[in-house]
Amino acid sequence: MGAFPNLFSPLAIRNITIPNRIFSSGHLTHFGENNLPSERHMHYYAARAKGGIGMITMEVQSVSRHCWPVPALCFADTDAVIERYEMISDAVHRYETKLFAQLWHNGHHTHSKISFLPVQSASTVPSPAIGEVPKELEEEEIEEIVGQYAQAALRLKKGGFDGVEIHAGHGYLPQQFLSPYSNRRTDRYGGSLENRMRFSLEIIDAVRCAVGEDFVVGLRTSADEIVESGLHLPEMLEVYQGWEETGQVDFLNITVSTYKTAAVAIPPMGTPPRPFVWMASEVKQVVDIPVFTAIKISDPQTAEEIIANDEADMVAMTRATICDPELPNKAREGREDEIRLCMNCNEGCWGRCEELEPITCVQNPEAGREGVLKIRPAASRKRVMVVGGGLAGMSAARVAAARGHDVILYEKGTELGGQILVASKAPLRGDLMESVRNLEKELARLSVPIELGTEVTEKMVLDRNPDHVIVATGALPITEPTADIVGPDMAMEIHPDAHVVSAWHVLSGEEETGDRVLIYDVQPHIQGFATADFLSAQGKEVEMLVMGMRMLWSAFDVDGPTLMTHFMSLFMKNVKMTYMTALKSAQPGHCVGYNPATFVEQEIPCDTLVLSYWRRANASLYKALKGKARGLKRIGDAVTPRYMLQAVYEGYMAANAID
Repeated sequence: MGAFPNLFSPLAIRNITIPNRIFSSGHLTHFGENNLPSERHMHYYAARAKGGIGMITMEVQSVSRHCWPVPALCFADTDAVIERYEMISDAVHRYETKLFAQLWHNGHHTHSKISFLPVQSASTVPSPAIGEVPKELEEEEIEEIVGQYAQAALRLKKGGFDGVEIHAGHGYLPQQFLSPYSNRRTDRYGGSLENRMRFSLEIIDAVRCAVGEDFVVGLRTSADEIVESGLHLPEMLEVYQGWEETGQVDFLNITVSTYKTAAVAIPPMGTPPRPFVWMASEVKQVVDIPVFTAIKISDPQTAEEIIANDEADMVAMTRATICDPELPNKAREGREDEIRLCMNCNEGCWGRCEELEPITCVQNPEAGREGVLKIRPAASRKRVMVVGGGLAGMSAARVAAARGHDVILYEKGTELGGQILVASKAPLRGDLMESVRNLEKELARLSVPIELGTEVTEKMVLDRNPDHVIVATGALPITEPTADIVGPDMAMEIHPDAHVVSAWHVLSGEEETGDRVLIYDVQPHIQGFATADFLSAQGKEVEMLVMGMRMLWSAFDVDGPTLMTHFMSLFMKNVKMTYMTALKSAQPGHCVGYNPATFVEQEIPCDTLVLSYWRRANASLYKALKGKARGLKRIGDAVTPRYMLQAVYEGYMAANAID
């Protein structure tokens, strides 16, 4: 067991023994096909089982068509699902890993325009995230739903699963009945705590009757909704004791929040680690069944301490094992330095869920693609020159070296990291550097030569004549928003005496600002908000002009928890945000803005204008080499400015394609 004796001790629950205390909690993958589990699920979960994880909880399995019926979500309401379950359980059980799945009815967190069925809930209280008024469930409908949970659980058992987890947290239907925030009923399902518990108790009883005594039944549950009028820990402790007293519940998986406070359940970088373990510890004081804990537990040392301190019996390392499926094996074998640590960026996992797209991972392009992507040994050793030491170039160098090629990496600057070196300087963004550290460790392990402070020229490449050249020279900030660069609608006049700088140069420390700062944020990512946070932390008076209709978040670009965390930070620092205002010109001491709909102009005082524009590809070397260098390929922002996700993926793919 090495340095983690508690983490790698077994745990007996009812009729099974889980080989260690690490588990992957249920999380949406969007791998489903026609509402059924897919081979993609099988490969994904099998990779984590092979990596040594003790237990996997498969994502939510909908019990009713009233739930969010998009094709990529799985439904457990027909026997057609059993064969798919068998496929997945067989793959996972090739290892010692135990397999569970969540049963789910999301209640009012859905749209009737998707299902063409009325939204259902305990009462007619709308979801804080969706906003549609639900139908208050009648008693015969409640009875039907209880039966649906039972039948779905039986299908899991027939499919070879080891247990079931009833999702009674995150504001889903069982929690909607439990919570005074969402349950305003006056019948036997509302009012007192005893009445509000009735629905969950009926589900527990029906599920146990369906699956018998030789099947594990647990619940995922929010210990606190973090909503003033909602459920809080003291009342939930009573609920947990009531559930345990049935003798039918085998474990409690503790989480927090409802959709009103969902950001805290998937906390991004910049937030404290293990923020809600203390709640699981409180639950352990009042029940004797195993208690699981979750949320931002990223490294085995933290997990070991939780088990050693008896704060919980199992530790969810979900995002951590999306990032590195081999984390358990590496920790158990004393290879902690090889672990690819999650930086909680949310870009490839939860961010993709918000886009209703299959999940993956910024640092692990194989995540979600296990059935099709694998680093394969090279047929013959080639000389590979990688130009640019940002994430794209480092990724390409790592994969090429892992395949057995003769690789050398060149970086113009004095350290690796590229644009991450700048982005990580903003408040709440320091953990971005974890991606650089992880790749640096791999390059060192693979003995990849690195030439820092070296600007690669066309002549240098042609003189060395490598078999393959991968250009990963990144992008440059836009400092002069002329019409030919940003288009006529985004162009503006800048007076020679106006103080105008780019957000990128502010974050890098190359430019200073005056005391009154106006940030013109036209790109839909996090740069403008991070720069506002950076400057307001220095005591500057900051106003943001947020172009377009970005009233909350751009679901296609920035994940909700990340942006909400930045918003909270900005609100606490009194940063002013103005929407639907464009800039016409920058003058000394002020800017001229206008409403794009009415064209009414206004003067906005400021000492410095900070431009948070897009960037432009730095492709000069690629263009000079095109048609001259062998095996030429450009990747990442050198193609066109995008995100970390594309940079690492394109580096992986380019290097894996070298013949």
